[in-house]
Parts: sequence; structure tokens; C-alpha cells
Amino acid sequence: MEEINKERDILNLWFNNIEGIGAILRRKLMARFGSIENILSASSNLLEEIVGADKAAQITASHNMSYAHELYEELKEKKIGIVYPGARDYPVKLLNMFDPPDILYVKGILSKKLNIYNMNIGVVGARNASVYGRELAQLFGRELAREGINIISGLALGIDGMSHRGALYTGGYTVGVLGCGIDVIYPRENAELFFEMYKNGAVVSEYGPGVIPNPGYFPIRNRIISGLSDGLLVVEARKKSGSLITADLALEQGKQVYAIPGRITDKNSEGTNNLIRQGAMCVVTPKDIIEDLNGIVPEEKYKNENKELKTGNNELHNDNIDLADEFKDDIEALNKNSLAPAEKMLYSCLSLEPTYIDDIIDKLRMSVSDTISLLYNMEEKGLIKQPLKGYYIISV
Repeated sequence: MEEINKERDILNLWFNNIEGIGAILRRKLMARFGSIENILSASSNLLEEIVGADKAAQITASHNMSYAHELYEELKEKKIGIVYPGARDYPVKLLNMFDPPDILYVKGILSKKLNIYNMNIGVVGARNASVYGRELAQLFGRELAREGINIISGLALGIDGMSHRGALYTGGYTVGVLGCGIDVIYPRENAELFFEMYKNGAVVSEYGPGVIPNPGYFPIRNRIISGLSDGLLVVEARKKSGSLITADLALEQGKQVYAIPGRITDKNSEGTNNLIRQGAMCVVTPKDIIEDLNGIVPEEKYKNENKELKTGNNELHNDNIDLADEFKDDIEALNKNSLAPAEKMLYSCLSLEPTYIDDIIDKLRMSVSDTISLLYNMEEKGLIKQPLKGYYIISV
């Protein structure tokens, strides 16, 4: 069996790496010949009818499959797997797409839960996300994963990376879909996250080792994010962005699109707010998505599980939008039972929008040393954090 699987892997590596033969031509060849084995044994004349003389010559010249054998050994050495239609671990949902990937390179483990419906949420958004967007992406990733929902995203800076981190924080399963080679860490700032996902999730790509990032690859990979997902959450997006392309793909695939609203004056919220105007489901807590996927969650169950949320501001907001409504009971209990008077005062100064330390000192009307001491103690408790040096927000 191992030898048979090896032969199949090498055949697929050969077919998907013939120079000059892309996805469209591969589908034409499969439609005409029915299998890779038949393509391999087809005469030059038959191949020419489908792809033309030059492409047919390239296919024939590659028949020794030397590159495929070398690539197979390289992947084995780097502990990179491959899946393709017909392979046991190929995600079933991708077969329902108009243009499923002919091959996926995999680092990590493809969970069988990817094939279960209403258990996978794609998360996309701005790379240059605001602190507000980053914190909410991490919050939604964490709380959805806590409910057993898998997080699918693109491992980019900003919203993508934060949603992955949120899922990993609570021990959840998460998949990153790359727009470059499977062994290429891009962006470099996410290197540590890549390695953590190898161990506790999976990173996948249509592109083999060494393929450098290309702007054209990212919109193409977005169809895989939406294809693996049962719904797509857009956290922050500009009026014209790759996130909106992914949302369109999700709609074409019959998936629900969720959007977190933002201030009407924020560029990063123009896309999400427009999605809501066009019919996307407006969500302000992870519970909204959970209930849409699985029906109404018993209130007591949800409240008990969210006692662990590290939040404590009755005005967790983004100006016009109150995102704390569903958590008010927990927040008020935390304020009454856990916080000293000075700590409560500090919470009244903070939200998810960064506040500079000088402004906090002015608002609290405390001495500089007392304010710094209070900030330090609350940061140590995990109640607040510094997204930027000298700027503070509440922890969610």
C-alpha cells in the first residue's frame, strides 16, 4: 500500500508541476483522458489536439518524471505531505468548488473536522488592521475555537494572524492557507506563528517548496479559505480589498458572510459596513456566529463559559457601536467584585482604542508614579495591555 501511495503521489507531483501547464489545461487534459496515467501514456498527436504542439512537447519531455521523484524526496525530508482529489485526506468540501485545487501541500495535520459542516469559520480582514480590529479578531478566533469551531485564514499580518493566535491560545484547531510556497515563511513577522501552527494545526498551499510570494497568488488562494469554511467572518476591510473578494467567493459558494461593524469614518470599516448594507449578517459577539451555525445557545451555558473572559469595561465600544451588550453581566460582576476603586476609574478611561499614558494621567487626576504603578499592576493581571509602547487598551 505504501508503494502504491508513493506512486500516486509522484504521478500527481509530476502532473501538477509540468512547466507551462496550468490549472485550465490540466482540467482539459483530465476531461479528455480521465486519469493522469492515461495522460502519461497518450501519444503526442492526441496531446496536441488538447494543448497544442508546444505544450504537448513539454509534457512528453517530462515523461521520465525525474523532477517529481526529486520533489517527492524533498517533501519527505521536510515532512511536507500532499493531498489531491481522490486522496484519503483531501478535504471533501473543496470538491464542491467550481475550481478545487488539483494539489495541496500540507505542513501539519488536516483534521477530519474540516469535513464536518458548521464547524469551520474563515476569518479575513485588513493587513494594516487597527488595534480595535486586531483585538476583535483575536477575541472571535479564541471564543469560536473554545466552542470547537475551526478557524481558517490566510496567515497574513493583521486580522489573519490574530484570528489564528486566538484559536491557538485556547487550544483550538486552525488552518492557514498560503499564497506562496509551502516552506516559505511570509510575512517573516509571523515566523513564530507558522511554527506553532505546524504543531497544532496545519498550513496548506497550492504551491510547492521555494515558490516566492506573488500578488496574483493571494486572490487565488482566497477561494480555498472560503471553500474550507462554512461561513466567512470579515473583521475589517477597506472599500476595495482582497477580503471583499473572499466574501464574494463565499457567497458564490453558498456560504454565510458575517461582518463586524465599524465607525463610518474609518477607512478600514468601509468594506465591512458596505457588506452589512448588502445583506451580510452583522455580528457583535462570537455568540452571534455560534447561534447562526448551531441554533440558540442556552444562556446559562454561554454565560458560564464566558466567565473566563478578561474584560472589564462597561463601555467596550467603537464610538457608535457597543460591543459589550452580551457581556455586560460578566463585566459588571467583575467591576463590582474584583476591582479596586482606582482600577474601576482606570477602566472608565480605556476601550479597544489605544489611549496614550499622558491622557490617562490627565483623566485620572492621579500622580504620575501612582498612575504608572496602577497601569503596571493591571497589566500584570492581564486586565489591560499595551498594543504600542505607552498606549493602553483593555484586554478582551
